[in-house]
Amino acid sequence: MNICFSVIAATFIFIGIVVGLSQWSAVQEANKSQNRLYLGNVASFLDKYLDGYESIVREMTRIAADRHTFDKKNENDLTLRNWMIERLRIMPDALSIIHVDNNGHYIRLPYVPLSSDEKNRWDPRKEPWFTISVEDSDEAHYSISRDPFANREHVITISLPIINGTDGSNTGVLALNLDLEKSTEILNTALPPVKSRTFVMNRQGELVINPGYQFDPKVLKAIALNAREYRGDFVMNNRYYAYRTIGSQSWLVVHEVEESVLGDIAFRQCMSTVLGTLAALIVLLFCWWSTRAALNAIFMRIATSIRSGAINPASVEELIFEEIHSSQQRQSSIAHEALTDGLTGLNNRRAFDADAARLSADPHAQLAMIDIDNFKKINDTWGHTVGDMVLKTVAELGLRLRGLENISLYRYGGEEIAVIFQGISAEKAQSYLEKWRITVNTRTFREKDLKVSFSAGLCKMGGAPLSETLACADRRLYQAKKNGKNRIVAA
Repeated sequence: MNICFSVIAATFIFIGIVVGLSQWSAVQEANKSQNRLYLGNVASFLDKYLDGYESIVREMTRIAADRHTFDKKNENDLTLRNWMIERLRIMPDALSIIHVDNNGHYIRLPYVPLSSDEKNRWDPRKEPWFTISVEDSDEAHYSISRDPFANREHVITISLPIINGTDGSNTGVLALNLDLEKSTEILNTALPPVKSRTFVMNRQGELVINPGYQFDPKVLKAIALNAREYRGDFVMNNRYYAYRTIGSQSWLVVHEVEESVLGDIAFRQCMSTVLGTLAALIVLLFCWWSTRAALNAIFMRIATSIRSGAINPASVEELIFEEIHSSQQRQSSIAHEALTDGLTGLNNRRAFDADAARLSADPHAQLAMIDIDNFKKINDTWGHTVGDMVLKTVAELGLRLRGLENISLYRYGGEEIAVIFQGISAEKAQSYLEKWRITVNTRTFREKDLKVSFSAGLCKMGGAPLSETLACADRRLYQAKKNGKNRIVAA
């Protein structure tokens, strides 16, 4: 029966583990899929947002190349300026439009005058958006740049070269500056499915749009490197990353989720499987217990019938209790007899060997060896019965005086008594022995002229092997005997 129930329980546990692991993987993948879907929506929105402005810039460069000529004299650029102002008005998030030719002449709208020093220092041809567009005339380029006219340190710049429609030469660059805060607002207002971070970076590992998170530059470099090796998502440093490209494949929208967050969600959703398995095991345990109890009752009735010849169902519980109680009493009695000296009531040598071995390395334990003085003379003078009575009396006085202290007394052999002190200082141990010795000295016996005393040697345990500690206690006991008996030598 026990084997059958054990096999069923093991089967339940195995099925629960398999189902739990399968559900865990499915929930983890479902959560990652939700995060990828969320990232796809955010990337699609940003991509359409930037692509709309890119289309406007591309159309502006085509018209500028075909219909407008750039003149370094401001009074001849009125038509170009009016045309640029009309385009700027239809772009709500645009901060400015800059038209630059290859000689460094530029028109910036809205017009904001620069100081003479700033005007001399600022050359649009040195800006990254100009140099990249001049070198590559096929694609629109996205970059984060500084707008000195608006005193903004970071703006999104979409730049395209202006190609002459007649000979195909590059006549300059048209750049559109967008408000970076608008793109940051898009990321802040999006609601992710779990606690996460979404940001935009370039393929060199530099932040482009950051809603206010703190990043280690080394982590960003590692993300950029992994984005080249893995397609769509990857796990790094206990974090799940999903990414999508936007802006002519030049920027990455990255979604970061802690693996622990996904694990907590999976754990909560897998709790039903865990609780179901536990409930099944509890029911199975109850069935096992009920079956076992029923079988035990049947066996007890059979045993009672064999004993008395009749079955009394009402006495089954009492019979079990009596059997268990008597068995415990027998075990306690056997254990007590095995570890107790029959004459003195002290622990015997076997108990001493076990306790001394257990406490031999305890630096807070003390060991004392006691020997009754002139015990052979007592036996020879008054007989062995009186000698046994003296030994028992000394032991009783020792047990009575120890009180609630952690002190254990053992009959070591013959008239020798061993004492182990646990967690008691040497001074308190010696004080206890002195009090015991004085009490024995002042004890009056019925036998005339019978005076009893003992000598003792006290040593600290834990500093040496048990054999050396016993030898130390014996040496000090011998020294007490040599010095006149009825004394205690501790050091």
